[in-house]
Amino acid sequence: MSNDKFPAFSVLMTVYEKEKPSFLDQALKSIENQTVKPHEIVIVKDGPLPVDLDEVLQNHEKSFVHVYKVIGLPKNIGRGLASKRGIEEISTEWVARMDSDDISEPNRFELQLSALVNNPSITVIGGMVKEFFGNKDNIVGIKKMPLHNDEIVKYANYRNPINNPTVMFRKEALIRIGNYSSLNILEDYDLWIRFIASGYELMNLDSTLVRMRVSNGMYDRRGGIHFLCTYIKMKNRWRKMGVGSLKTNIISDLMMGMNTLIPGKFRKVIYQRVLHKF
Repeated sequence: MSNDKFPAFSVLMTVYEKEKPSFLDQALKSIENQTVKPHEIVIVKDGPLPVDLDEVLQNHEKSFVHVYKVIGLPKNIGRGLASKRGIEEISTEWVARMDSDDISEPNRFELQLSALVNNPSITVIGGMVKEFFGNKDNIVGIKKMPLHNDEIVKYANYRNPINNPTVMFRKEALIRIGNYSSLNILEDYDLWIRFIASGYELMNLDSTLVRMRVSNGMYDRRGGIHFLCTYIKMKNRWRKMGVGSLKTNIISDLMMGMNTLIPGKFRKVIYQRVLHKF
């Protein structure tokens, strides 16, 4: 499909040394095979990469000359700061995020851009995610999100209201709210809160945009005292910014406390059979 009817956009992805080459290859192919193509694909290498990962990037660069911009960082600085560095290289008004191990649906960008053309007041647009384990057709969960801005704001009082791997946003607005931060826990949630607190409109599509790869390690990372303490601290910060109340903080802190302190295998069951049930 022609890009002429849509605003120009770029894709931003960060990659670090522990990613699997086959996962990265699948992720990049899912961008390249979209019904509406990005103007540019900006890849930030968050620290030196193994040879096999570098080879994947080089092969895609050769196949799509003048589309890829690859920035190498001398050391790993975390996804937040690596993303901030990548934003400096973006030349378009709109930026789509993509994780290095996920797979975008072929019409993802077409759906998002069509919605933006019809809703010019929107600054951030995301959508639904299908979680898969191993094979992309082995769906183990669906992450549904509220659709309209007022619903998103209410939902944000309790939980992250945007699926980060699906998001597209205005670069200028991101810079106005302070760009990506150095946080390595809840950095995405914090970003959407800052958009909301600054009065920008957010939207989610009632369509699956991305298939997100999950593993047992993902459920383990969502637990522990450190994660819980960071969550409580951030919730207090966001309440002072105007998102949430003492009541919603207490409720969400208690819910998160129960979630983070149980063993990872039980957390996996809760996510797959309750929170992300399909």
